[in-house]
Amino acid sequence: MSLADALRIARRQDGMITREQALEAGLTAGRIRWLVRTGKWSRPGRATYLVPGADPIRGNARAAVVRRPDAVVCGITAARVAGLDALPLPGPAEPVHLLVSRCNSHAPAFGVAFHVGEIEARDVHNLAGIPITSPARTLADLTLTFDRMRAISVLDAGLRAGWIPGMDAVRAQLFGRRGAVARRPWLAEVDGRSESPLETHVRLILADAGLAAEELQHHVHDEGGSIIARLDLAWPSRRVFVEADGVGYHSAPLPIHRDRDRQNRLVERGWRVQRFTWADVEHRPGWIVARVATLLAVPPEVMSA
Repeated sequence: MSLADALRIARRQDGMITREQALEAGLTAGRIRWLVRTGKWSRPGRATYLVPGADPIRGNARAAVVRRPDAVVCGITAARVAGLDALPLPGPAEPVHLLVSRCNSHAPAFGVAFHVGEIEARDVHNLAGIPITSPARTLADLTLTFDRMRAISVLDAGLRAGWIPGMDAVRAQLFGRRGAVARRPWLAEVDGRSESPLETHVRLILADAGLAAEELQHHVHDEGGSIIARLDLAWPSRRVFVEADGVGYHSAPLPIHRDRDRQNRLVERGWRVQRFTWADVEHRPGWIVARVATLLAVPPEVMSA
């Protein structure tokens, strides 16, 4: 057995290997120290290592639960491990979040954030050997962690991805927890038809201003019944629609061509559009409201479908 054997073990575990496994693979303690000292392997915690190409989320999560086998990966780490989108980008020092029934102050806590609490066995899922909180519990935890806009974005994403059939499961997980009363009304604003966090933010900004979209993902058809476009947020009665343009969206030549043809066909039918970006959401939400309000105040040129 050799270094190659150790790497094969690690790659079956998202790039994580324990000291015991490395020794069993034939590496000596001195060789392991050399691999760490030269930067070929990193050490997220006591007796655990990450090899080159390790998954930074799952590898660190595995290492954390090896060091604390009574723990369950929770919160944003559980959401990342499970592949939920709509999450903020991880910071360079983002810890692994672990739920434990008691916090042992003597346990190594480098790179780990402990949360003390109880969890029922039915709310723990095993994802390829990593114990994580269930979808409903994870979404409830994030709802209690994030502000309203970000929480609803994550809940939209969970609903869209089929994590949960509706908000009842999340509501049950919130029951009796600190901060739940203030956040329960947010659940009524969740809509899985929003296809990105940017769409959710734009939708909420407009709804808060009394300009809630009449339809989400509205289909526009041509005279033959074929779909011309699917609109992010639409007011069909006013022939107005809003699109959320994320970074890099429609950057390739072919999508640009198709998008222009699509927009031309919509304009021919009297539709008017406003496009908004993350910069608009973050720096001038009032401008978003003003632009849409202006369009909605003008009667549509074409009233037929």
